[in-house]
Amino acid sequence: MRRDRARDGLSRTRLLKRLGIATVIASCALGAACTAVINGSAGEGGNNSSNGSGNSSTVTSSSQNLGQLSLPSGDTPIGRLHKLTASEFANSMQDLLGSDAPLAPVEPDSEVDGFAAIGASTVAMSPSGVGLYETATGNATDYVFSDATHAAKVLSCVPQSMTDSACVSQALSAFGRRAFRRPLTDDEVTRFSTLFSTIGNGASGSVLVGMRHAIWAILQSPSFLYRVELGVASAADAGRLKYTSYEMASRLAGVLWNSVPDDTLLDAAAQDALSTADAVRAQAVRMLAAPGAHHALQAFVDDLYGLQLIDEASKDPTVFPNYTSAIGTDMRTELEQRVDDMVFTTKGDFFSLYDGKTTFVNSELANYYGLPAVTGTGFQRVNFPDSSPRAGLLGAGAILVAYGLPQRTSPTSRGKFVDGALLCKDIPPPPPGVPPLPATTDASATMRQRMTVHRADPSCASCHSLMDPIGFGMEYFDSAGEYRTLDNGQPIDATGTLDDGAAFNGLAQLGTALRQHPIAGPCFVSKVYASALGRIALDLDAAALSALAKQFAMSGNHADELLLDVISSDSFRFVAPSQGS
Repeated sequence: MRRDRARDGLSRTRLLKRLGIATVIASCALGAACTAVINGSAGEGGNNSSNGSGNSSTVTSSSQNLGQLSLPSGDTPIGRLHKLTASEFANSMQDLLGSDAPLAPVEPDSEVDGFAAIGASTVAMSPSGVGLYETATGNATDYVFSDATHAAKVLSCVPQSMTDSACVSQALSAFGRRAFRRPLTDDEVTRFSTLFSTIGNGASGSVLVGMRHAIWAILQSPSFLYRVELGVASAADAGRLKYTSYEMASRLAGVLWNSVPDDTLLDAAAQDALSTADAVRAQAVRMLAAPGAHHALQAFVDDLYGLQLIDEASKDPTVFPNYTSAIGTDMRTELEQRVDDMVFTTKGDFFSLYDGKTTFVNSELANYYGLPAVTGTGFQRVNFPDSSPRAGLLGAGAILVAYGLPQRTSPTSRGKFVDGALLCKDIPPPPPGVPPLPATTDASATMRQRMTVHRADPSCASCHSLMDPIGFGMEYFDSAGEYRTLDNGQPIDATGTLDDGAAFNGLAQLGTALRQHPIAGPCFVSKVYASALGRIALDLDAAALSALAKQFAMSGNHADELLLDVISSDSFRFVAPSQGS
């Protein structure tokens, strides 16, 4: 079967066209027809950002509005298609085909405001991406249908012969319902069944070959590769566009599991039991207790903190001989596990992550951090000593490494990350013609001293005065995340002041100052809100964000409660939030 893949794929594509099966390979009609919807409305775009620090939401400087977000006006949100993110596609494939199904690379995510979930609602699939999805779904189905044992784990029943039409319809309907996040229509069942029969009865065909091609076609359909969430007018809600129960099942699975719905969720949708806030919240409680919730949180954490950058981090081995790419991977896992523990296990004040001493390390990372050796395999929960200068989120190696340069630290990059990801400040890109960091006649100058010279240029001062002071608070840690006390032979000055007047000296005090910053709560709420809704928050979301921020604070800053509040809010259940909420 494998050696005939190229020739088989060509004939199969022609057959799909003849049968009228709208797969991505045969026809991108759905994606093309909805390009205007996918691209969204003016004001909802934004600069692509891989680190979450370019949020369009800015912080007001007025003392009367301290702690409030200033949001872009934009246009009224519209129903849209949501292209599966790379991680959403991978999780969906393995939930549908089994955890051992092979995964191949697909089209990279397009991030908006740092989040793949927002970018996925503003882009359509590229022509080159089509081939990647064909290969990825082809490899996976090739493996699954290589024998009846594998197939039986995926299908509700395995046809015993080419004439077992009842089982064929049952298997395709059950698989298609989860893949499409809704029941297949009678016409769809007929078309996929016809594809099974035509290929299965052809030369070198068989039951497994026929089923493999039918499932392959389902997985190439726009109805799988895009979450279709458009809403319908609700007479009971003054005609507001409200997501149907099946669309809510799709949204819940996408946000809480980063995957497809399970049968329980789809059964609830079939009874229109996802039409109220209480019903949605009840399902969300169940879903947050399932393994898939950890996958979804990991995707959110990776985007919010720009942890993908750790995979691209390059460090000069002559300057940082202890750093390796494997250590970088461990650092990424460390931070993911710290957040996961706070949300799902400890369930405490989320902002204790900003200056807390608890982390997760394996033997290699413990050694890198200078901690006592850990017992057992894998990552273990440990605490840094009270005397340790390493503390909180900003002391995580992943942050320090991701926002450092190959041979030196970058207070600007580190400060920009904090401003964008934790304080929701929009720092614009440098204007054209800004000179690079100037050389200095003092060979022993520290990074702080060099940046002071750079800020003397008026075109640089306005932005660097926001970013650099924060980054200086992290200077006790080099670009590879290791502790140091000297910079270029001189003692490090890690003092600074935040825009709310809070002074700090070093990373631990910076973390505490950020934890207590009045914008910390509203900013985090806005990040969760925008990622869940798949669009940038606009000024019309202000009332909803204000209410959610108040609920978050009253809960003791419990992130799991915040997720439930967002998911059950009108903003998540309707295409646009209520202006009166």
